[in-house]
Amino acid sequence: METTQRNTIVTQPNSFQVKDKYFTAGDCHRGQSLVVWAIHEGKECAKEVDAYLMGYTNME
Repeated sequence: METTQRNTIVTQPNSFQVKDKYFTAGDCHRGQSLVVWAIHEGKECAKEVDAYLMGYTNME
């Protein structure tokens, strides 16, 4: 997977999706960060994966 100068994985703009069937969150998405950000990004990524698989999401 392609990485940035900060060694994070390159994703599609405003997305957690790297490419078809691949998603990223937390430190590999935004770099070293507080655990609070990692939890938040994990939840946002889960919503995106749910929408990708189901075509919609009910997750808040």
